Amino acid sequence: MDDFMDGLARDLRPVRKGALGKLLVLAILPSLALSAAFILLGHGLRPDISNAISLPVFWVKSAYPLLLSIVGVIALMKVARPGGRPVDAALPALIIYGLVFAIGVIQLNTASSPEEYRKLVTGVSYWFCPLIIQASGAPLMAATFWFLRRGAPTHTRLAGLIAGLTAGSIGAWVYSWGCIENGLTFVSLWYTLGIALSGLLGGMLGRSLLRW
Repeated sequence: MDDFMDGLARDLRPVRKGALGKLLVLAILPSLALSAAFILLGHGLRPDISNAISLPVFWVKSAYPLLLSIVGVIALMKVARPGGRPVDAALPALIIYGLVFAIGVIQLNTASSPEEYRKLVTGVSYWFCPLIIQASGAPLMAATFWFLRRGAPTHTRLAGLIAGLTAGSIGAWVYSWGCIENGLTFVSLWYTLGIALSGLLGGMLGRSLLRW
């Protein structure tokens, strides 16, 4: 047995510092390009993008999934390691969501009519927004799972959940450049639903696809 263990350990090489981070970048960048191509070619940028980028609500809408993506990437780095549990990711994610929701409530209070109020909540795209986020995040879901399979996650469902949430968040950020809605309550509801569905799918797939 000692000879067997010595044989296994003989050719081990230390992992280079930063190798895991470089692997994640290698996974995300091509999938991000695919996601952007899907939105640009399959959906298109919002027609009034030149005017929209001058609106603070546009940047808040775009910042919401981007900030969640950053939290997700940090969590992915932790959960990819044996025993990794990104327990400190929940609080910043909840704070980010709470801020967007609160700003959305303030925005609702400025609505001058029931029709404007409705547009801020459901817009015209509430029924397909979560589905587009799912589709936009699909290449990123594949990329995050590819990354995790080259790591060593021991909590496979949790790792799948984090992978899905991260993929959904990045996919939502890409979609925010094509989404015509300006309601931050809309964002806090329907963007979040799309991201949550992506996380649910990732958690379901994690147990089988990330098993050692």
